[in-house]
Amino acid sequence: MARFLKIKAYRMKHRMGHGTTNSNTTVGITDLMTSLAMIFILLFAALITQTTSEAQSELQENKENVGIALRDHLKRLGLSLEADPRDPLTLMIVVPENLLTFEFGESTLTPDADRFLEEAIPYYAAAVCGTLRDKIDSLAIQGHTDDRGDDVYNLQLSQERSLAVMVKGLEVIQRQEPLAYQCFQEMTVAAGRGRQDLIYDRQNKVNSQKSRRVVFKIRLRSTEQRHTTELLSNTFAPT
Repeated sequence: MARFLKIKAYRMKHRMGHGTTNSNTTVGITDLMTSLAMIFILLFAALITQTTSEAQSELQENKENVGIALRDHLKRLGLSLEADPRDPLTLMIVVPENLLTFEFGESTLTPDADRFLEEAIPYYAAAVCGTLRDKIDSLAIQGHTDDRGDDVYNLQLSQERSLAVMVKGLEVIQRQEPLAYQCFQEMTVAAGRGRQDLIYDRQNKVNSQKSRRVVFKIRLRSTEQRHTTELLSNTFAPT
């Protein structure tokens, strides 16, 4: 009986020692995996930070390139290039009513508006479809009305006016800058905003004159879009 108890005690001690070894091994592996996971997370965070910084630098450089390309032309017309507060990838050229006018309550361009588009659109199209082409994703011509009239009427009127600007612009481009015609047509959309984006004065009252405007929006390509385009170009390039 005593011999049996000694054997049993020995076996229990052996099992406990073996369990401690396994436990220590498991803890060591867990610590190692945790350390590796932390290293991976830190490296990934550093990569994301670097990528974001590079993307922001590239975006800023593209904005500056667009500004330089259009600066003298816009200055001559009394216009400026502005950042879109709603979209960091978008730049705006706001054309006030006194430069791009329509017949009252209609979408018919006035003679002054025709002259403005004859002068402005060819240079604009040549720039965005030429030296700036690889930096630009799309163009939008937005029509805006004031707060007079109901929403449906203003939305329809602004849509017709923006389309009238696009059609006239394409006619001018086809005649003066034919090489940019196809590109401009494919990149550009006409959109009516109606009274959705009214402009207010300091007394928080609607400024009807400033609200009636046409906005040319230039949306820049994101870093991801540029990399995708380059990848596709390299993939399908002839060998």
